Amino acid sequence: MTGQGVPYQTRHVRFVDQLSLVAAQSAVRTSRHFLRFALAKWQAALIEDDVLLVASELVTNAIAVTGVVAAKPTWGELERIDLVHVRLVGLPDSVVVEVWDVSGEPPRLRRAGDDAEGGRGLFLVQELAARWGSYRTAGGKAVWAQLAVRPPLPQRPQSGERRGSKAAAAPPGPDAAFLRRVRAGLDAAL
Repeated sequence: MTGQGVPYQTRHVRFVDQLSLVAAQSAVRTSRHFLRFALAKWQAALIEDDVLLVASELVTNAIAVTGVVAAKPTWGELERIDLVHVRLVGLPDSVVVEVWDVSGEPPRLRRAGDDAEGGRGLFLVQELAARWGSYRTAGGKAVWAQLAVRPPLPQRPQSGERRGSKAAAAPPGPDAAFLRRVRAGLDAAL
């Protein structure tokens, strides 16, 4: 963890989008849809894969300490369920994903063994985020991750290509496809 406070100053905020969700398993999928839409709206789709993976991990953790983890909760469970809140904050050169829950326990990075079925979520967050941390709120805590927005790199002409022609090249970054497969494997194990 790299920070125990709000990771930005309000004067640097360029945009904010926020969604409150019932702390149930469906919140993970719903938060990804919400963030995909917000990133497209703010023209930050370049980092969509990383933001969605980080948010999935943070929302999953928030549900584990706050809400209903059963796939089909009973009405009794739903009557006393709390909310989790997902916020996307745009800064000049990064975005911050914040997830609030009602637990006062700070997040703990665990080292999961090779055979462990879980416990790797915050490790993935740490690997993808420039920094991450948490802070206390009036009703619990917020866990946040800041991800750098990488501008597209200028492209060099390939052999036989004229200057000024547009060639498609992927920006450098984490192997998002690999991380999605890891996440899918972890989900299947649960």
